[in-house]
Amino acid sequence: MEQKKHESDMTRKEKAQLRWQTIRSLKGRERLGYLWTYYKSWLFVLAVILVAFSIVVTCIRNVTTRELISMAVIDVQSGAQENADRLEADLLEALGTGKGRERITLDVSAGSGDDYAMGSKRAVIFGSGTTDVVICGSETYETYQEAFKSWEEVLGDQYETYAGYIEDGRLDLSRSSRWQEYGLTDYEPAYMAVMYDTERDEEIIRLLDFFF
Repeated sequence: MEQKKHESDMTRKEKAQLRWQTIRSLKGRERLGYLWTYYKSWLFVLAVILVAFSIVVTCIRNVTTRELISMAVIDVQSGAQENADRLEADLLEALGTGKGRERITLDVSAGSGDDYAMGSKRAVIFGSGTTDVVICGSETYETYQEAFKSWEEVLGDQYETYAGYIEDGRLDLSRSSRWQEYGLTDYEPAYMAVMYDTERDEEIIRLLDFFF
């Protein structure tokens, strides 16, 4: 009768075969426990590699993806995320060129509340220099109006095309039936304002064409 070898007497190949057979025989938590006991250093290395790979892929995707326009909508109604996703997709189709990777950024996370979280989100939107267009109510507009470009500057020769929607320098997006269809906000007027730092005036004109 063949004498069973102790693991200490086995070759590296035999040890690997034995452990693989053991892994196959275990189920659920027992298998996870066994893997953690014998291979936790390798699992850690694998996790680090996967995280690093994910970061690299994300960075490459961001570098090779052109942002068409970045919008923020303040005080979006509860439960309107699906409509926001639909608007984002519709804008990508309307503004996209079909040349390479393109994206629309639509931030609906910020509100006009006084709590710290909302204040922090507004600080990013209005102070980071990455947002092109903000849609907000009267109170928010009054607070941040110094950060907005004039519509005369943005529209130039096309100002008269949209002059009927502009009063006292403010463009009321709530007068757009297409905007109302998405049901993102329940306040009127809903002002569309252009951030002072943006250089995407042409895209913003196309955005107006989409809504009006």
